[in-house]
Amino acid sequence: MASDSNHDAETKSSDGTLQAAREQKILNLKLKEACLEHEDYVRELHESTWSQAQELKLQDAHSKSHELLHAVEQGTKWISTEPITVQKLMRMCGLKLHPQDMYKPDQKPRDVGINELKEKLQNLLDVSNRSVYLTMSGPIQSAINKVERMQEGATRTQINFDDLSQIPLQCIDISEEILQLRPVPPNLQSHEEEIHQLQDRIKKAKEICDVAVADGEMAIAEEQYYFIAQLLEQSVEVIRDKFRIVAMKEEENKVFQNVPEVLQKSYQSSAPMKNSQQMLKRKCDDDLKALQEALVAADLKDAEDMREFVRVQEKGEKFLKENEDKQHECWHKIQELEKQLIKLADERYDTFKRRIEDTEEEEKRKAEYQEFLAAVAQHRKLLEFSVLNCEFYVSSLNTLDDVVADLGRNLSRHSLTCIYDVSDVKAAIHQEYLEMFRRLYLTIGQLIYKKEKKLEEVDQHIRNEHMQLEFSIETFDPNAKRHSDRKKELYEERSVAEEELQTLKDRLQTIEDLFAPTSEFLRSQGIDFVHPSEEVEESNLARRSKMVGYRTHLQRKQEMKLLAEKEEVKRAKSLIANSPGFRSHIESVGDPYSPNHITHGYGSAPPTPAAHTSPAPAPQSP
Repeated sequence: MASDSNHDAETKSSDGTLQAAREQKILNLKLKEACLEHEDYVRELHESTWSQAQELKLQDAHSKSHELLHAVEQGTKWISTEPITVQKLMRMCGLKLHPQDMYKPDQKPRDVGINELKEKLQNLLDVSNRSVYLTMSGPIQSAINKVERMQEGATRTQINFDDLSQIPLQCIDISEEILQLRPVPPNLQSHEEEIHQLQDRIKKAKEICDVAVADGEMAIAEEQYYFIAQLLEQSVEVIRDKFRIVAMKEEENKVFQNVPEVLQKSYQSSAPMKNSQQMLKRKCDDDLKALQEALVAADLKDAEDMREFVRVQEKGEKFLKENEDKQHECWHKIQELEKQLIKLADERYDTFKRRIEDTEEEEKRKAEYQEFLAAVAQHRKLLEFSVLNCEFYVSSLNTLDDVVADLGRNLSRHSLTCIYDVSDVKAAIHQEYLEMFRRLYLTIGQLIYKKEKKLEEVDQHIRNEHMQLEFSIETFDPNAKRHSDRKKELYEERSVAEEELQTLKDRLQTIEDLFAPTSEFLRSQGIDFVHPSEEVEESNLARRSKMVGYRTHLQRKQEMKLLAEKEEVKRAKSLIANSPGFRSHIESVGDPYSPNHITHGYGSAPPTPAAHTSPAPAPQSP
């Protein structure tokens, strides 16, 4: 569309130029014919007979000739019928750029893109995340100031900023995404409060358990043990939820991995634009230099032609003056020098004719020179506009590169801060999870130990009741029913204890499986720790050795008591045997201590000694 309109304008301009050239040519011909006709008249006067009147007429004719010659020299103009086109100018001056490749004054700058870019940068300042705002507000404000300066300079140029504004958009988008990220500690504040409340409840339950153990209320102590284990499991779940939040934060922080790629794409998109504008500027500078050299050469040639024209004019003027002087001499020698006079008239005619032709050539040269100056001025203006736009284009690209670089550096620093923050919080949570897992493991381990001991005790009671039941069956003792019912109760109690023991073991295995990731993380970080299972083993061994010591002490005391009782019986027997009355009684009724005289009343079986049961170990607080 633009090329068609330019072609139509050039066609109309060429038609107007041709019309003006035809009119000027007709005027030049009229002036030339008038001058030459008068010279013909002068020649005729030279060929006439000499007289005083003829000489006067000749003088008047000479004066009029000078006036007409002056009119020709002043009135002769030249309009070029072949204007200097852009292609001709480029060939003449060796130019590289066509006006279509240059910025033009009538072009309007498009700054819609840069306004949108400024609005996006200002939107980044409205982020509600204050911790990130304090880090990124300075670079963002600096970028806004640079874009504003670029926007002010855009009003003096013809640059299309829609393409330029696309360069930092990806960087701004990823900055907006990063500014929405939240730090880890505020997200974990509620979990810390919940863990603190659970710890308070655990501490209170432990106090109740200690008081119950001291008072011998083992049912209450066992209930508190289960309650403490339940609270510790809740604490473990809270910590696992903290792991989930930290993992989500790590997933959000993966956006920092895209920062180098976004920066690289921004630089890659701006590099071709910068190179093209720099190349256009170099071509414009080269064309300006070529135009300046052509203009200097044209000025030198114009000055030389002007000097040559003035020299020819002065020579013609001198020749005319000499001619007139010689005519005055010829008037006195008219008759002898008639032929010479006619010859001089012819020479005069030729001189007039040549001067007219020289004048036409000079005016033609002046017209071409003025047209050349106008074409150079117009092209030079386009080149200067192009240079100005190229310089501002490159400056704008450099400014946007600075904006992208500033945002990239601050994004990199912020990404390192967030990554270190997450790593520290993650390590602290793993340490906290280790401590909570240890306490829960020790608590459930103690419950398992006590349940196993209770199973052993129930098994021992079952064996005792079974033996008592067998003894009662042998003698048809009515207590057999009581022993049978007791045995059934013990089996039910054993079933409940086994179920509770299996539940505790399953819970212990579950929390141990959940602890595996934390164990791997702590060992990968070089943090040494003792697994709670080893502590449980050591605690169980210590408790068993203590119980063995208690039983050994009680057994030794019982044996000493039996030995003392046997000695007392022996002494009593010896005293009785040595008395005279006892001997006579023995002789009459027999020895009462012989096996044949021992009876147990009504023919019943001897009483079965009670089953020995070891005392239940005192429960320990977790």
